[in-house]
Amino acid sequence: MPIPAEPIWVHTPGRKYPIYIGHHLLSQKDFLAAYLQNKQVFILSHSEIASHYLALLHQSCEQAGASQIDHLIIPSGDQYKTLTTADEVWSALLSLNHHRDTIIIALGGGMIGDLAGFCAACYMRGVGFIQCPTTLLAQIDSAIGGKTGLNHQMGKNLIGAFYQPLAVITDISTLNTLGEKEFNSGLAELIKYGLALDKDFFIWLEENIDKLVERAPGTLQMAIKRACKIKATIINEDELEKGQRIVLNFGHTVAHALESLLDYKHILHGEAVAIGMVVAVQLSLQQGTIDKNVLERLISLLKKAHLPVQLDASVPLVEILTKMKHDKKHAYQRLRWVLLKSLGEPRICEEVTEQQITQALVKCGASP
Repeated sequence: MPIPAEPIWVHTPGRKYPIYIGHHLLSQKDFLAAYLQNKQVFILSHSEIASHYLALLHQSCEQAGASQIDHLIIPSGDQYKTLTTADEVWSALLSLNHHRDTIIIALGGGMIGDLAGFCAACYMRGVGFIQCPTTLLAQIDSAIGGKTGLNHQMGKNLIGAFYQPLAVITDISTLNTLGEKEFNSGLAELIKYGLALDKDFFIWLEENIDKLVERAPGTLQMAIKRACKIKATIINEDELEKGQRIVLNFGHTVAHALESLLDYKHILHGEAVAIGMVVAVQLSLQQGTIDKNVLERLISLLKKAHLPVQLDASVPLVEILTKMKHDKKHAYQRLRWVLLKSLGEPRICEEVTEQQITQALVKCGASP
């Protein structure tokens, strides 16, 4: 199978790299040959993904001319995206005599990609890495744009670096082995792109959500390409999140607080984002920038995607507020919210009072 003629390109000041999107790409050495010829390769994955795709990727790396291929399997789950696990990765690289021309390959979802990218950024002061995302969420979001990082006990992704990959190889076929909850979690990020950034895409999602839930190959590929193009356009304008890129955090202020509060064990990232989007739209409604119809359409779409639309009543309001105060998106001691000016049009807002946040959280299910 030939390489797709037109990958989506990300252009940053330090690097230009392609996003290849298609079916059965992991079995094709052509995607890797330009990067791996006579290079050492270190694949990072976890057991469930490795059982399906590690041997296939290993063979492709071999055919692409890699001189040495090693791998490390780590436990799955965001609770393992820590400095302790990063140290395990670096120790493995050192013990296997990997040098500065090593290429680290992330084979997995967002957790694997974030960890592999951070380890690549730090090892030997920076080695190359390639993203091979195997979850919908990673394919449309976390694998693109160079955000790498680890969690800290005080909050999610608080330790990290901007470090761009050499390439993103998105094999849509890997979604065939993705669990239902994990797949639906990725749909939340698709909905985010439409709701906050592209009204026409939101309408298209409303019309095609049933096909997406059923994983119809053609519809799924169209949605992934659309989301990747949206994100690539924003990364091209703002690599380091000093301006426009902040809008990609729509729904994430509450989401990250909720994930941290639940120790990354009881809620998936996309599920938390779904709830976070409802809170953000509720806040936008309270501020009078949108009407109730937008909130109703969002809730309807999330329900069709089998995603949560409100906080569990067991989640204490005061603890969510405390976690949000440690969020990265503070500016001059103010929490920057991404809200809606209208459907598909975001606005960055620092003038949100704690009373408004409290009201929105309670309306969305938090216990006072």
